[in-house]
Amino acid sequence: MSDSELTPSKLALRRTVQAQRSRRTADEQAALARRLTAVALELPRLRAATCVALYASMSDEPDTVLLRHELRRRGTRVLLPVIADATTLDWAEDDGRLATAAVVNSVRSIAEPSGPRLGPEGLGAADVVIVPAQAVDTSGTRLGRGRGYYDRALAHAARGALVAALIHDDELLDATTTPVAREAHDHPVQAVITPTRWLYLQ
Repeated sequence: MSDSELTPSKLALRRTVQAQRSRRTADEQAALARRLTAVALELPRLRAATCVALYASMSDEPDTVLLRHELRRRGTRVLLPVIADATTLDWAEDDGRLATAAVVNSVRSIAEPSGPRLGPEGLGAADVVIVPAQAVDTSGTRLGRGRGYYDRALAHAARGALVAALIHDDELLDATTTPVAREAHDHPVQAVITPTRWLYLQ
């Protein structure tokens, strides 16, 4: 789904979030990443997980480098997404090295692990699935980038896996006053992790 196909409310919200994120300095982003990692590692389900699906953050997203490192240091297996095609996410284990700073393919540029591909169903190994988001409301509705990769990928998540989003504090919205428009294909998240707290939503 391109921006031109988004509902007006989603498009406006995405632009607002992108503007807010672009104003943060590198030092601010680094400090937020440290706090976000500390909070994430206090989440009981994450502490107990033997395998976590995460992602290599893009420049405008909350930085996941430190969280990935800390999980691996604790002996947690970390899976990262690989774009297989225009609709599908594959998965590979994170060994701390990415193929390049940005892997360019026909769809997008993301940082990807270089290890063996596990297939879309590889996500089923994760006890916790941490997804990117631009905003989440308190009903669990998530605003992504609009291509639906994670909404489709989460069909392969294990039954009972916790799905959580990493966001900044000002990107958690009250569903009673500023809901994110939910469409039929949208997969809700069950928790959010911010630099100041974690919160179960369902």
